[in-house]
Order: sequence, then C-alpha cells, then structure tokens
Amino acid sequence: MVEKPIKLTESIEDYLEVMYILQNTQGSIKVKDIASKLDVKPPSVVQAVQKLSETGLVDYQRYGDINLTEKGLKIAIDVFNKHDILKEFLIILGIESKIAEEDACSMEHILNPSTVQKMNKFVEFTKKNPAAADFIRSFKYFDKNGKLPSDSLEIDK
Repeated sequence: MVEKPIKLTESIEDYLEVMYILQNTQGSIKVKDIASKLDVKPPSVVQAVQKLSETGLVDYQRYGDINLTEKGLKIAIDVFNKHDILKEFLIILGIESKIAEEDACSMEHILNPSTVQKMNKFVEFTKKNPAAADFIRSFKYFDKNGKLPSDSLEIDK
C-alpha cells in the first residue's frame, strides 16, 4: 500500500499522543481506550485510525490492536515531550496543575518549536541553578502581592 502524505493537525497529534500514553501505561492500544481518553465515539476513532494507517503512522487491522509505526512513534514522542515541557513551565509560573495540563494541551499544537526549546531551557535552568529557586519565590510573591519583596524574609510570607 502506498502511504498518503499527512498534514499534522491538532487532532492527529492528540490521537498519536494518546496512543503513545496508552501504549506505555497499558501495553496495548485499543479503539475503546482512545475513545475514552479523547471523549469521542468509537466510530470516530476507527475513522481516524484508518486515516493514520493509510499515512503510515499506525498499523491497524479492524477489531485488532493498534500499533504506532516508527514514524508515528517519533511524532507521538515529540508531541508528548512538548506537552510535558509546557506543563512543567506553566507549573513553575505557579499555574495550578489541572489548568497547566489543559493549557499545555492547547499550546503544544501552536507554539513554534524554537519557543518550546527556549521554555525547555528555562525549565532546565531552574532545576540546575540554586539561585533560580529564590527567583521563582520572588516571582510568586510578586504575582500574589503585586510588588517586589523587600527582603528574603518577606518572600516566605
């Protein structure tokens, strides 16, 4: 079968990311599980999976398990990693975890890869630089109080 070219849409990226998560958490990818995770009807999943199969991103036989191909896995990992970076960045800013999860899901599809790369560098920087913890505490104080802390004791309040 000749593979059809594919334009990666938000929907396709979401399907691939969910398949990657299911593969890693459950060991298999089933239509009903994708439908549940994405809150869509199974016939919609079948249609999407058939399209992904035609483009060479998944292997799928009707009523069987779904497997990501090497190409599909590469894209799925990329989307998953972007999501993870964005969520972590938002949490550093003090965004509540549930909101950070939802926002990361939207942002992963629209941000330029160089923007995500810079956000990742910032996340890494905050983990490796001891002074970053003070900076983040100061930012959170500023966010809460609308002013810079006058000293380090004020930050902990």
